[in-house]
This record gives sequence, C-alpha cells and structure tokens, in this order.
Amino acid sequence: MRRRLIEHAKLAEAGTFDALFFADGLNYGPPATWAYKITEDFEPLTATAALSAVTERVGLVVTGSATLAHPYHLARQLLSLDHLSGGRAGWNLVTSFARAAADNFSANGVVDHDERYQIAEEALDVVRKLWDGWGEDTVVEDRATGIFNDTSKIRVANHHGKYFDVAGPIGAARSAQGRPVLFQAGSSDTGRTFAARHAEVIFTSHGNRRRAQEFYRQIHAEARRLGRSTAPLITPSLRYLVGSTDEEARRAEREEYQYFSPQYQAGWLLEVDVDVTGADLDGPVPASAFPANTETHQTALAGYRALASEGNPTVREFLYRTVNGWGAAVVGTPERIADEIEEWFTTAAADGFVLRDSGLPGQTELFVEQVVPVLRKRGLFRHEYAGTTLRSHLGLQVPVR
Repeated sequence: MRRRLIEHAKLAEAGTFDALFFADGLNYGPPATWAYKITEDFEPLTATAALSAVTERVGLVVTGSATLAHPYHLARQLLSLDHLSGGRAGWNLVTSFARAAADNFSANGVVDHDERYQIAEEALDVVRKLWDGWGEDTVVEDRATGIFNDTSKIRVANHHGKYFDVAGPIGAARSAQGRPVLFQAGSSDTGRTFAARHAEVIFTSHGNRRRAQEFYRQIHAEARRLGRSTAPLITPSLRYLVGSTDEEARRAEREEYQYFSPQYQAGWLLEVDVDVTGADLDGPVPASAFPANTETHQTALAGYRALASEGNPTVREFLYRTVNGWGAAVVGTPERIADEIEEWFTTAAADGFVLRDSGLPGQTELFVEQVVPVLRKRGLFRHEYAGTTLRSHLGLQVPVR
C-alpha cells in the first residue's frame, strides 16, 4: 500500500495536477461491506504527511470532520501538514452524517442536518482563530536574550461558544500559503449556503452539464449576496475511462461492469439510508429502498433516488451507476474526454474537476500520458507548476490575518 500511495502521488505530480484528494469516513463502513474491503483504510493526515516527504509540488487535500473531531486538534494537525508540505495542504471540511462514525466518537446518534452546520460554523471559527494566532511580526528570534516570540502580538483564541471552549494558542506560525485551503461539498440548501460563505473550493456532483451550470450560477449568486468579492472554485466529480479508440474504452467499461461488486455497493449504500440488500439483482429497484426523508445525507438520497428512476434500471444496473455516485462520467478516447472537460469549463459549469478513475489498472497513467497532453495543447492545462503552494496552483490569494 505504501508503494502504491507513493507511486500515485508521484504520477499526479508528474501530470502537474493541483492536488490529491483523500476522502475519509471515520468508520470502516456498514458491516455488509466488510467482507469486500481492504484493510489498508489509512488515516489521511498521517498518509499525506508521509507523502509530503516524497513530493514537492502537488497539493494534499485531507478530509476532517468539523462535527466529530475537536477544532483544536484539527487546527494543529492541518497547519502542521501545511508546514511539512511547504504550503500544500487543503482541508475538506465535512459534517459527518454516518451513524457508524458517530458511534466511534461517543456521540449520542447523528446530529440533525442543520445543527451539524451550526457546529461546523463554530468549529471553523475556532480553527481560523488558532491558525491566525501568529502574524508576520510575532516571531522575533532575539538570540541575545533567548526570546523567540513577541507575546504582545500573539492573538489568543479564548473562544467560549455554544459547542466549544478553546483557549489556545497553537505553537505554529502561519504557513507558506498563510493557512490551508478550505474545501467543502455542501449541496443541500444549508450546505450550499455554508459553502458559498466559507469555501475556497467546492466539491460537487452533477450528472449533466445543465444541472452543473445551475449550481455554478447559484453559488456565484449566493457568494455575492454574502458579500464575497470572489466566488469559490467549483469542481464537479468526473469519472473517466480512457481507451485509444471508443471501442477500446467501451470494452474497458464492459470489463469494469463484469467485475464490480454489487454486494459491496449495496452494503455501502446503507450508510446513506438506501437499502437494496436482499433484493433480486436482476429485478426492478424496490420503492422501499428509499426513505421518505433523512437527516443524514439529503443530497445523496436525492441523487441516488434519481439514478434509480432514470430508465428503470435493474438493481444490478442501479448499483453499477452508484459506483460513480451521481456525478458526471465520460468514456472514450483522450480527445473525447478532453472535449467533455473543455465544454464544461468553457460554458461555466466547472472551474476544474475532481477526477475519479474507474479503478481498472493503468487508467490514471493513461489520463496523465494521453489526456493531459491534449488539454495542454488546447491551452486548458499547465505544462509545469508556476508556484510551490496549493494556493498558487489554484490561483488563490494568501488570506489576510
């Protein structure tokens, strides 16, 4: 696993990708998935700290729960990663909807959807206070007196709120990029407002360009309403399958369909309250698979319900669709994939993409070797890194303290 992680990180850097993204669920998943999962379910902050030592430019975006992890730990760990990587860290802020995750943190069940965002608002406020404790003129390093810090210029958090009491400070100055880049994936009404207010990059999933364009417009309008001069970058997920010809790509897709595990997918969907376990794989998706509403992951429930209603798929076909969540997908030649990326970018549906390969061996290599050169030739992608930090890759300014 260590070797694969390092090879993947170096491949992404060779392709001049902005960043690697590490998801995390704070649990091993529903028991129905355990038989089908590898045991190398590593904690992302530890893994990316190791990768920071074997890469130089590619960003490292890790998932951290604002509702289950304590903000003092989050602030300290994320800023440490930012320093160790030379300013390449990003924080994907999540609000942890899974019951299995709550059960690992002495939580009394899953907090209601909107309250999770209230907790996240306060947690983010605490984290930012801790990150901004040191200014450019706080560290003096007076060797004659042995004084390293001008304590009059340390901003101590002294936070006392509804959910957290945090004194501070943390013993780390601002990083080469000021502080880690904030990523967020809120798509419900509450989550979208939170993302429009705080996020610098938004992850999202839309199965077609029209819906992506509408989301793009909504976020930009909401960001303006909230007084932001610059809207967050919008980065939908895009699953790809590359082939030297369209037929080769379709063969790869048929191979993927043949070998995907419907049992694993059915077990995983339990985490978002969708239950097709025990259903006839070659029969229709039962209406009972979906609850009327949920306080866990509202956007996921709506997305999966839509997947089950498009074209009356069998349970097996529906489960295969869920491999990609409810995001966009493109299968074809490097030129075909580049066409799709260009169309979304030039029609204000996306500022970039969270790429998801099919899981078949060699697909990431094919993207770097065959799709990236096409994008470069069209002037849509960098030939080399212009800076060293994640903010510089994304064209983001260093936040003012």
